[in-house]
Amino acid sequence: MSALPPIPTPSRHRWTAFCTEKLPFVVFALGVIGAAILWKESASAPTLVAEAEIVRSEVRAVHPGTLVSLEVALLQPVTAGQIIGRVRTASSEVAAASLNVIRAEIELLRANLEPVLPAQRVALDAARLQLDWMRERVTLASLRVQLQQADADLTRLTPLHAQNLVSAEVFDNARSQRANLAAQLDEQEKLVATLAPAADRFSTQNADATPRSPSETLAAALKVQDEKLRLTEAQLGPVTLTAPISGFVMLVHRRPGEMVATGEPIVTVAAAESARLVGFLRQPLPVNPKTGAKVEVRTRSLSRAAGTATVLETGRALEPVSPTLLALVNRPGSPELGLRVHLSIPPELKLRPGEQVDVLIRD
Repeated sequence: MSALPPIPTPSRHRWTAFCTEKLPFVVFALGVIGAAILWKESASAPTLVAEAEIVRSEVRAVHPGTLVSLEVALLQPVTAGQIIGRVRTASSEVAAASLNVIRAEIELLRANLEPVLPAQRVALDAARLQLDWMRERVTLASLRVQLQQADADLTRLTPLHAQNLVSAEVFDNARSQRANLAAQLDEQEKLVATLAPAADRFSTQNADATPRSPSETLAAALKVQDEKLRLTEAQLGPVTLTAPISGFVMLVHRRPGEMVATGEPIVTVAAAESARLVGFLRQPLPVNPKTGAKVEVRTRSLSRAAGTATVLETGRALEPVSPTLLALVNRPGSPELGLRVHLSIPPELKLRPGEQVDVLIRD
């Protein structure tokens, strides 16, 4: 009797048997392999956390004074040498007092010219011309001080007048006084410009001459007063502050109208790009990185971009870890020492200054 043919098994039953007996082992094996790959490529713990270095430069006041203008705003891009603001180093009261002293001393010199011998009359007339020129320069500087005070008063009264806190008469008087001083200043500048050539010609002609004793004394006194006047004129003009580097305005410490001290920061300028990564190896040191070694850098963005960087330099001593890096490991406010490591920035990673990245040293 011949053997009977095997009974065919439906494919549905075969698939059911595969799903219940073999598929769980296949899925488990694929999950283990995938987890291993993810752990190795993306989830492995970093050796250290670094950040793109922020290059900052502060614009500071050279002399104490008042910040009269600020030409930049927060986050505004700037270039090296661009004007940041202006500081008036001398107050209006001090400048006015200095001008009054110079004016009194010039009048004293004019009074002392009367008893000089007639033989020196020609030279003394020329000296009077120079004295007149210096006196008109003092008047010009005084008008500039008064115009600065009038501008400050008008600036202060303008918002008050808009809010009806001061009368229209007071506001109109301040505006008229400012316009009057501006007109006087314009005419005085023309007068000083007219007297300047003759006075300069007198100084050039008498530079190499050997004056007699009274004239020599007078020339020395004139030189002293002229230097004092130049000093006061220089103090009247504001000191210009410029940006030391190109970048953007990161912080604004002072506003126009505020008093500033010597060396006090007014604006902080930060570079728009970073030149290197800075990280710290915390204790105990897991590795000893060598200069030139290749390391893997991973960003903390959603895409988790990665690149290869080079160890540029390693510190020689332990130093305090940056507070921003301590905050990433939940240790804010706790001082901790670490070994500084400088890394290059992979060109394929577009990192912003201050951005944190994970660094994996495999060797």
